[in-house]
Amino acid sequence: MPTTSVRTRILIISDTHGRKPLEGDDQYDASGNRVQTYSFPLPAADVAIHCGDLTARSTTAEYESTFSMLRELSAPLKLVIPGNHDRTLDPVHWSRFVQWKEQIGTKGPALDELRARADHVRAIVDAAAADNVIFLGEGSHEFTLANGAKLRTYASPLTPEYGLWGFQYPPGSHRFDIPEGVDVAFTHGPPKDVLDATVNQETAGCPQLFDAICRARPKIHCFGHIHEAWGAKLVDWAPAAPGNRIAAEAFEKTQWIDGYGLVDNPEERAQALREAKCRPVDLTPGGDLSFTAGQQTLFVNAAIMDVAYRPRNAPWLVDIDLPRAGNHDDGITHL
Repeated sequence: MPTTSVRTRILIISDTHGRKPLEGDDQYDASGNRVQTYSFPLPAADVAIHCGDLTARSTTAEYESTFSMLRELSAPLKLVIPGNHDRTLDPVHWSRFVQWKEQIGTKGPALDELRARADHVRAIVDAAAADNVIFLGEGSHEFTLANGAKLRTYASPLTPEYGLWGFQYPPGSHRFDIPEGVDVAFTHGPPKDVLDATVNQETAGCPQLFDAICRARPKIHCFGHIHEAWGAKLVDWAPAAPGNRIAAEAFEKTQWIDGYGLVDNPEERAQALREAKCRPVDLTPGGDLSFTAGQQTLFVNAAIMDVAYRPRNAPWLVDIDLPRAGNHDDGITHL
């Protein structure tokens, strides 16, 4: 009789900004050491997740590079959301941006290219579906994976308004309707006070997103956006956590998994990550960490780029048990 759960491996990346992983000899220095963690081939997984900022300047060439990389990943299913840099994919924002460019004097072939770019980019996104690269909008989505597991997700590309970017909302104005029972919530931006500290030590996360995560308590919440806050932590929710707005009150216990400033020898740690090509985390029974669904959440900031837009951060590879799909769950379902 089959077990009721399925061990599932999830590859998580974010903020690649149009950069492909290094290939071939470019991966190594003169001494044969790998020069960065983000290198081909990325680790194989049952599902891969990209948490947005697929591009830096939202150019067609960047989308071609990113979706070519996603199509080549060794995962039967790849789930993708945009980020604030991917403005071409935000129709309302892009229309206003093109109008503004025209008003300030852009004309001729340059203006024609801007007007046509959204259709070209959308064609790149749509074509990638042939290799199971699924571009998601905000909301809940369920998938039956090739390994027989059912994956329940919530996705959102939205971040609080900051500068003239896409997929933004005025601070405090958006409600994230994350249902209970979600396995993985993936958003572009972080929740308030969780892996959201900027280089200036300001917290850039969204309070409303934190409230929603606090209520839903997904197994994993992954995101990016704040490059310098790459890392992961496993939290135990306090018994009265739902409705709390402050992480210090909502978390009964916090266990850092990895992140900047957490090791005595950062270069030695960095070299180990470069050789592994990922930062693994095992949440399955008998794994590295004790994990109880509904009582704990793994938060992951998966930004590949550092604050200087160098691809120095490691992808995350998380093993977790998911429920086995029923007899009638034999395809991909979007809710």
